[in-house]
Amino acid sequence: MPILFELAVAKTHKFGTHDSGDTVELVERPGGGFSAVVVDGQGSGAAAKRLSLQVAGAVVRLLNEGVRDGAAARAAHDFLVTMRGGRVSAALDILSVDLTSRSVVVTRNSGVPMLLGREGDLVAVAESGERIGIYRHTRPLVLEYPVEPGLTAILVTDGVIGAGTRRGRPLDLVAAADVVVSTDRSAQEIADGLLDAALAADDGHPGDDMTVVALRLRAVEQTGAIRRVVMTVPLDP
Repeated sequence: MPILFELAVAKTHKFGTHDSGDTVELVERPGGGFSAVVVDGQGSGAAAKRLSLQVAGAVVRLLNEGVRDGAAARAAHDFLVTMRGGRVSAALDILSVDLTSRSVVVTRNSGVPMLLGREGDLVAVAESGERIGIYRHTRPLVLEYPVEPGLTAILVTDGVIGAGTRRGRPLDLVAAADVVVSTDRSAQEIADGLLDAALAADDGHPGDDMTVVALRLRAVEQTGAIRRVVMTVPLDP
């Protein structure tokens, strides 16, 4: 049976700032498939945004050239160490659907859990390489899963993980995600629902930049040749 891949992003910036230090870039893979590059720059505001854009841009260029995800992550780390002398860090996740190997590959230098749903079970996967940019020999952790209907992968940045902490009611990430995943919602509904839960935990005033990236694989009766990407970006007056 054909499989439909759905990838969605929902993100917002820290309350009181105008720039998000989180950057998400989508890129088509030369051998087929696509990758989402998620970077959380240290700090918040304009400086963090510039940092995350530089790191994401370095990874995207390498992926476009056919470099493997793990090698691209290590090169981005070397780039950041060289550029900032080990004084600045960033979290980096690469979520890929690789049609050459027919697998979902997650390359992690994050330090925060991701969520993985398979066969009806949703769990937090804590394994991750360290944030890039500080220690010379930092390496990514690469996780690989076969392409299969029902597979769901959710990446979040630390603003989502830390939601509600300052108010004494930290967000239960797995419980919040389970509500939206178990109802067979689309990837966009999953991303929106989890971001809404994080915002609610922070009383609508996010204490840090927040990003949710959701990938869902669905079995469908038939697929067409049309691919769609939709972006909605609010602009302040």
